[in-house]
Amino acid sequence: MRARTLLLAASLTTTGLLALPFPAGATAPAAPAAPSRLSDDFNGDGYRDLVVAAPDAKVSGKDQAGAVVVLYGSASGPRAAKKQLISQSSAGVSGAAESLDRFGDSVATADLDADGYADLLVGAPYEDAGGARDRGSVTVLWGGAHGLKSSAVLPTPGGSGGDAGCVYGVGLAAAQAATGSRGSVSVAGWCASRRMTGPFTRAGKPVANSTATGTGSVNDTLLGDLDGDRRADTVDITVGMSDQPEGAVYVNPAARGNHPLATDGDNATIGDVNGDGYGDLVIGDPGDMVVDGSPQAGTGHQGGQIAIWPGSATGVDPEADPILINQSTPGVPGASENDDSFGTDVSVSDIDHDGYGDIAVGTPGEKLGSARSAGTVVIVPGGPQGPTGAGSFTLSQASSGVPGTAEREDRFGTTVHFADLTKDGRPDLVVGTPGEIAPGSTRKTGGVWVFKGTASGLSLGTSYDVMAGSVGLPTTSDTAWGSVQAP
Repeated sequence: MRARTLLLAASLTTTGLLALPFPAGATAPAAPAAPSRLSDDFNGDGYRDLVVAAPDAKVSGKDQAGAVVVLYGSASGPRAAKKQLISQSSAGVSGAAESLDRFGDSVATADLDADGYADLLVGAPYEDAGGARDRGSVTVLWGGAHGLKSSAVLPTPGGSGGDAGCVYGVGLAAAQAATGSRGSVSVAGWCASRRMTGPFTRAGKPVANSTATGTGSVNDTLLGDLDGDRRADTVDITVGMSDQPEGAVYVNPAARGNHPLATDGDNATIGDVNGDGYGDLVIGDPGDMVVDGSPQAGTGHQGGQIAIWPGSATGVDPEADPILINQSTPGVPGASENDDSFGTDVSVSDIDHDGYGDIAVGTPGEKLGSARSAGTVVIVPGGPQGPTGAGSFTLSQASSGVPGTAEREDRFGTTVHFADLTKDGRPDLVVGTPGEIAPGSTRKTGGVWVFKGTASGLSLGTSYDVMAGSVGLPTTSDTAWGSVQAP
């Protein structure tokens, strides 16, 4: 769950990333007279934009200062020719690039100030702030007819010198109200997590309120409608423990109290996988339940699993039995093996237009041939009773027509993201591959693979990749671009 950008391009210099005007021959995508009001369209031109972050990127000589790339949507899909690269060394961005800040470790998008243009939120959870080490911060980059040009920092809990190690902003979520008037933001942190309701001012302050979510030690967060009331519900996922690989999952903890669901998790998304009109909660639970031969606590499965909690008019029923899907489920390709990491990331969209949301499941630890952790994405179809595993299939760099080669430690499938990036009404799939080593490099610079949607599903033959070097990220260090995508 992560990353976004600004209407400034960047080029690599000997000192790192430097904010510059658009390079010669490149133009900012033109915006229409009226903005699109899409939650991920920063310049309002009607195309959804793609945000992919590299929190490991070296910026201005600072290791893991972090950077974010925006690839603008178009009729031909997101391409490196229409990109923006932004960091805390870019003009108009609050703060300064510092070692280990990890700017872009989390990202989210929504129209926060109700002007019709999407805004970008970027977490830097290891930012030193207010005299406290690793206190964390969240920056908002404001959208407009000419893209993202200014920023503000959201309020951070705690006083001066307090909350050291809070890593506030380690997880981010944003929700856009149907009317465009009152968006919401949820920020995860180990010492404090907050839900803020807008609209927001350009100073970054929510007009309405800011309340604690009631959950401690939160590592990721999600906003989405689980009961059909067109209001965002909050899902918080806590940090994992040494004897429990993944964290506890809470739905609307401020209202329901600290009563977790009966499945662990690392990440989550919301989508209608059974076609009943309600959003369903899909939880990725990639942790192994056997480590060094010893069974671990928790409710997961060897090699990872996903858990589906159906939504309803009353939301998620914590007493119900979730649907569990793993690589031991009939119809799901592969086998449940330690370190497969099935469920590292999840995204939902109806790719075959049958009325049921389909789940993309990142499985970056999957071994292909002799290539350990080459990685795959498993597509699990939805159905009237929810997913059963039947009809599932995989995508990888070993699939026919897909560019590249499945290699050791590519970790294809670390992030997955469905979005209609070409405005043709068909969802496209973007897959992050942070371990990819570009030709001519010895470093894990990373890249993303784009699978275009068609009337019958995803197209492998027209898929293409965008590599870190082509968007201006460093290729002389382990940039790991693709480790974070906007949900």
